[in-house]
Amino acid sequence: MTDIANGNESPARTTHASLWRNPQYRAWFTADTASAIGLAMKGFAISLVAFSLTKSLPTAGWLATASMIAAQTADVFGGTLVDRHNRKRLIILNAVCGAVLWGAVFALLASGLLTFPAFAVVIVAASTINGLLGSATNAMLRSIIPTADYPKAQSLNQGRDSVIALAGSPLGGVLYAFGMWVPFAVASIMYAIAGISAGMLRVDEHVRDAIRRDERDAHDDELAAGGSADARGSFVDDFVEGWRWTLRRRTLMTLTTIAALLNFGVNGIFQAVQLQLVGSGVDSVRIGFVSTAVGAGMLIGAVIAARVCDRLAVGTGLVVMSVAALATLAPMIVSDAYPVMLVSSLLCGLPVPTINALLMGFIFAKVPTEMQGRVNSSSNLMCLLPTMFCSAIAGSLLPTIGFRMTVALSLLALAANVAIVLAMPAVRSIPAADRWNEAEL
Repeated sequence: MTDIANGNESPARTTHASLWRNPQYRAWFTADTASAIGLAMKGFAISLVAFSLTKSLPTAGWLATASMIAAQTADVFGGTLVDRHNRKRLIILNAVCGAVLWGAVFALLASGLLTFPAFAVVIVAASTINGLLGSATNAMLRSIIPTADYPKAQSLNQGRDSVIALAGSPLGGVLYAFGMWVPFAVASIMYAIAGISAGMLRVDEHVRDAIRRDERDAHDDELAAGGSADARGSFVDDFVEGWRWTLRRRTLMTLTTIAALLNFGVNGIFQAVQLQLVGSGVDSVRIGFVSTAVGAGMLIGAVIAARVCDRLAVGTGLVVMSVAALATLAPMIVSDAYPVMLVSSLLCGLPVPTINALLMGFIFAKVPTEMQGRVNSSSNLMCLLPTMFCSAIAGSLLPTIGFRMTVALSLLALAANVAIVLAMPAVRSIPAADRWNEAEL
């Protein structure tokens, strides 16, 4: 904080003002928000459409898993692609593909011509394209705002995502009730808006060219000193470099393990909840209210995050999140009543924005700008690899062992995560943002 007695504003207030005064950030935020809305609209409807076409929970679950496998496999190479090419163009290309593919689903559903094989092909194709190009949006943010502003920007993003979760799924349920094709029509429009907003960005290549000039200057200085340096390598060289950099960061590897267990446990339970409700014949609006409960919790949590993320230690936040996730979802092991699902979902969403702002901000601050895409893709793969199978596992286990036992298996992952966090002093000691320069990734 600066001296208020001298009439100066606090850093938090200045940060918020500087973010919204930045036209590039506004264009980026609009593009990212439109994409998030499109994702929420079509994401809600996929399981419902798949089940309506096949009348099979395992098939609906495996389609979601196939989608995640395609996205994560593509993302392994997408990070390198994003670091080597114009990120603005990649964002626009991803938006155009989303608008076309989901527009095709809308047209086929509206005309009654959609078959499950065709639907599956579009889902996997869209997921693959998004895996290749989707990380360009987050990677570009480093070129738009300074590192010190990222925790606040992330808390704003979390609040935005909470509002979308709060309204998106019920709205998707209402739209689906009007017609199965309506959510996909809205998704197509949102991706079109994202592409138009991305076209307004004007900073990406200028910043990255400056970075590369600095790298060339360093390269020339090293050669002048009698050293050696390699020129910019091939795609394979850059790909290997990204993985080598990631795997050599001990703290980053520990954080990805923790995130993988959290993601698997939480997502496993929510996939089980959604498929349980779908299989029980619950109407789409009530299914959507489960995501609304999560969104309400995250919206409240985002308000908290905006106030504390500048000064709360990352390690402390991680301990709180791990314990809270286990405690808030545990009631579903003893009851599958709809009110229990709603309350647990609401409470589970509360700490998520704070820990996301802290963890993502810490990693963002420690990863070089020119490696944001590659490190993001490699760490995402490790964080989300178990999660890819949550839907398939839930769809396969629900008909055989029931809802409560399926939830119990996911809770075991969350319990293991709590044990790891409490047993790792190096993780618990990660400091607040003003001391990140003292910590190692």
